[in-house]
Amino acid sequence: MAEFDLVVVGAGSSGSIIASKVANETGLKVLILEAGGSDFRPDIKTPIGYGLTFYNKNVNWRYQTKEQNNLDNRSVYCPRGKVVGGSASINAMVYVRGQQGDYNHWETCSSAEFGWNSVQSTFDLLEGRGDNTKGSHICVSNVEDQHEEVLEHFFSAARDLGIRYTEDMNSNANEGVGHYPITTKNGFRWTSADAFLKPAIKEKNVKIIKNAHVSKLIFDDNRVTGLEFIKNGLKKSITARFGVVLTAGAINTPQLLMLSGVGPSKHLLDKGITPIADIKGIGQNLQDHLGIDYLFEANAKSLNRTLSSWSGRFRSLVNYIASKKGPFALSVNQGGGFVNWKSRNEWPNLQIYFNPLTYSIKRPGKRMLLRPDKLDGFAIGFQPCRPKSRGEVYLNSSNPMDSPIIDPKFLSSEKDIYDVEAGINFVEEVTKSENLKSIIVKAKSIDLEKASIEQKKEDFKKRAVSVYHPCGTCRLGNDVERDPVSIDFRLRGFQNIWIADASLFPSIPSGNINSAVMMLAYKASKSISQQVNKKLASISKEKNISD
Repeated sequence: MAEFDLVVVGAGSSGSIIASKVANETGLKVLILEAGGSDFRPDIKTPIGYGLTFYNKNVNWRYQTKEQNNLDNRSVYCPRGKVVGGSASINAMVYVRGQQGDYNHWETCSSAEFGWNSVQSTFDLLEGRGDNTKGSHICVSNVEDQHEEVLEHFFSAARDLGIRYTEDMNSNANEGVGHYPITTKNGFRWTSADAFLKPAIKEKNVKIIKNAHVSKLIFDDNRVTGLEFIKNGLKKSITARFGVVLTAGAINTPQLLMLSGVGPSKHLLDKGITPIADIKGIGQNLQDHLGIDYLFEANAKSLNRTLSSWSGRFRSLVNYIASKKGPFALSVNQGGGFVNWKSRNEWPNLQIYFNPLTYSIKRPGKRMLLRPDKLDGFAIGFQPCRPKSRGEVYLNSSNPMDSPIIDPKFLSSEKDIYDVEAGINFVEEVTKSENLKSIIVKAKSIDLEKASIEQKKEDFKKRAVSVYHPCGTCRLGNDVERDPVSIDFRLRGFQNIWIADASLFPSIPSGNINSAVMMLAYKASKSISQQVNKKLASISKEKNISD
């Protein structure tokens, strides 16, 4: 049986940072186990290629939620990255830090380490801002010079409603609309695996095993001693001398814990699993953003004109190969921002997306990013920033190859309905502005001006989808009864299991969560390294005394 000092489960946004930085700061021999394969693929590295990975089983877990009572009894698609780089290898690359109010709440649940001032400093380190340009950091690109001109109509329409234009979505004053920055470098998708993990693998004390589906943690009392994983249909084992860090994400981390006997005892017994630790919070507190797009045919130039024909796609491809610029180097989520629209609190209650493209033809199992509508158009979408609904993740069976049951319980809180109504009203009002109205030919989805509020809400329930930001299922905090993970990132009741992914979030941030995942992993790497170095110093001291 192979032995490593520390085993990290998952080579996504968080695991890549943990493996790299802990290995560097402690000298431990670190293994990272990744269920998927290599991210060295054109559909991943070419930014527009994420339309091709959306349903690709080779890089995507392709989960579905339980049927949602409040969404017309629909099951909602829940893609998750199953590849080096994790979900950051298949996402739309939008990078936003979130709002001060998000982290004010985290601080009340935990400590000042997770409050606004502290997380801003960590973001600066992560992004290489200011004096932090040396060493590994994530690359956040301003690509507004390549965005479609039709966005200016949206920005002007927003100004008509009193919503300001913001130059920097990640500044302290980020309320407003503007161009979204994305995680690319020199025209290629850039993840924390590129920034942190791959350089670390070149060092002798970091190794990765790909296509390794971790199926169980092995325990000796309150310590984890190793893991079992499945590779090429064969079960294998690894010994972990110092411990394990779980970075498999908000779906797979609680699933692995429950498969290993850690979670709500009654549920585990029902699935034929012997409980090791009755931790009721495992798999609970699931949160996700729920959003919708409204599509419009327009008489202003959009990406439809460029990408709806073979000749347009060919020219864009040639341009991309030659310059690493143009539509193939971008996300379709080009504009948007955070707006306070009839909000019940001081912070923005809506995140807005403005996409200069429509792809309204739907085919099962296909995402039509590279086959947009023939006629010019654009889409305006929104997501309520801080949903109050709370769901859960639990086991379908004791078979580690079975997908877990994911039940976000969307719109189960009446408070969420209010922000849905506010979002619908915002889209209706902004499209009434002459700056947008003048270019709209017709609505391609519901006609908001003619529909009643009840019809608008029914439309939302029939068409709304996850924005793919699941989090919160192994909540970090100070409440021993409610929070499975303490503020030093350790799983309560165990000496050497740490968790460092989106499952930790006490509450969902306002916007796209990949930045917050990496920021939290950066903090976790520092904390875990300090704990390990303290343990190493203690061992060294004991050895010197015995000698």
